[in-house]
Amino acid sequence: MFISKKKTALVLLTAASAMTIMSACGQDNKSSNTLSNAVPTDAPASSNANNASAPSADPSASPAAESVDELYAKAKEEGKLIVYSTSGRANDAAETFMKQYPGIKVEVSKVKSDEMMDKVTKEQDAGQFNPDVIITKEVSGAVEEEMVMTGRYLKYLPEDIAPMVDEPYRTQAEAYANYVEFRTLFYNKSTYAEAPVTNWWDLTTPEFKGKVYTADPLSSPAFMDLFTTMVINSDDMAAAYKEKFGKDIVLNGTDNAGYEFIQELFDNGLIVLKGSDDVLDAIGKAKSEALGLAVSGDVSKNEEKGWTIAPIYDIKPKTSVPDSGYFFIANKAPHEAAAKLFIRWMMGEKDGSGEGLAPFNEVGSWVPRSDVKTKNDISFEELNLWLFDGDALYKTAPKVRDFWIKQK
Repeated sequence: MFISKKKTALVLLTAASAMTIMSACGQDNKSSNTLSNAVPTDAPASSNANNASAPSADPSASPAAESVDELYAKAKEEGKLIVYSTSGRANDAAETFMKQYPGIKVEVSKVKSDEMMDKVTKEQDAGQFNPDVIITKEVSGAVEEEMVMTGRYLKYLPEDIAPMVDEPYRTQAEAYANYVEFRTLFYNKSTYAEAPVTNWWDLTTPEFKGKVYTADPLSSPAFMDLFTTMVINSDDMAAAYKEKFGKDIVLNGTDNAGYEFIQELFDNGLIVLKGSDDVLDAIGKAKSEALGLAVSGDVSKNEEKGWTIAPIYDIKPKTSVPDSGYFFIANKAPHEAAAKLFIRWMMGEKDGSGEGLAPFNEVGSWVPRSDVKTKNDISFEELNLWLFDGDALYKTAPKVRDFWIKQK
């Protein structure tokens, strides 16, 4: 299990101050980043301003929880809902939502995470508050730093569902994530009976020269986050090198073992393609000895795409870093009740069995709820992942990006 590291530069919130920002919606307060009825009042205080959920000194001060019926009544008056989403899963959830709650029209716009940040910032700065629900992945810590901390994206986690949510997504993360994926290596099952590598440094050996593919990290922040995390955790990479080759790593003009790994990958003929599907097409449609770095969730497309691929879920020193699909309500959402109702629907409602969760609970993705059974053979807690350190990623990613460009 991983936890997000908290930003130490922020002042620790007291219980009293936390309660003052629990009702951010409808207020022009950029420090407010949690909507009312968002989290249980027994959550611990946090040094992260995103987690405005300290214990209440006066439980009666907590706003009364809104029932589904109350939200639906208000949402029908609003009549519609605008969603900006990085994932097409929102469209599937919207279809079932509109059948469950007639009278509410859902409009979904698919936008990349970084483009969404720019779009929402420009709209809000112009006084245009268009979206209600934001479904986004991180952009090397920039979503939290530039959108959450400034109050453009607001955390919303219903009180009655929160006790079933796994940490860090209940009180420690920047928001609730309805599904978690990561970038990992895939191999062709018709070529290999089992995973052909166990260590990231295996990819730098002659056996895999010209046989490693990756989606382009310059156009996909989550891929860059993996390589940046290797740089941040360079001691782990150095230890894995020694385990693989039986000697200490010697740096060839690089700053640490993470950078050295990237450089040696390129020296060994790394092939960079546009996207994850392109990588899996290259290694999975015909018998191939090549390996590909792709999205864990893409394993669910095997039959649809005609692939014979399998993911590797245990690589030394760590398999990957989490890539979480966060839910937010946009600041000054024009259809707030509908937004809350839709988020509940996508979460599977209180018992986790609602139809709206189905598009998110797929093979290769993990739902961080204790009452929802994963469709994967391995639990999320069993995965060998690095911590997602948004603060370090935000500071380090530009340097790794520049280093990557120089290798091409």
